[in-house]
Amino acid sequence: MADIIGTNVAWPGYSAGNATKASSKGGNLGKDDFLKLMMAQMQNQDPLSPMDNTQMVAQMAQFTSVEQLVNISEQLTAMSQSLGNNSGLIGKQVSWTAQTKTGDYSLETGQAEVITVKESGIVDSIVVRSGVHYVKVGDKEIPIDQIVQVDNPPEPEVPEVPEVPGDTNDAGEAGES
Repeated sequence: MADIIGTNVAWPGYSAGNATKASSKGGNLGKDDFLKLMMAQMQNQDPLSPMDNTQMVAQMAQFTSVEQLVNISEQLTAMSQSLGNNSGLIGKQVSWTAQTKTGDYSLETGQAEVITVKESGIVDSIVVRSGVHYVKVGDKEIPIDQIVQVDNPPEPEVPEVPEVPGDTNDAGEAGES
């Protein structure tokens, strides 16, 4: 009977931090699950017809590629939420959809009736709480991901100065008195 010898395999680009993030997702196979399946496949293969090396290398390459794509996606998400990008919204007019519950309930659905209104205002500042970025418009704080439109603020109207009748300064009139 053959002894099974465990191997300590190091995968390129594989980090323990990524493994904990991947395995914490409920219901989805993560990176650790992939490695466990691959190790089980290698340990339980038929010794007379072992697994093809090219297949194993291809699987490892796919695994590394997927892991790097996940890392790039996380970095892009972090960049889109960066304070530097969001600070460009200060002084801009933003619009968002606000929802208000009326207190009335629909007998058909058993749900509260909700009024949806599009609101807008000029951004005063950016606030960050628990990693979530908000724009501050007056006393309201709106999450960045709820903004549906960004515009330049409307030009302020310059009031016209009315002319006062009889306020002419002609030299001919002043000398005749």
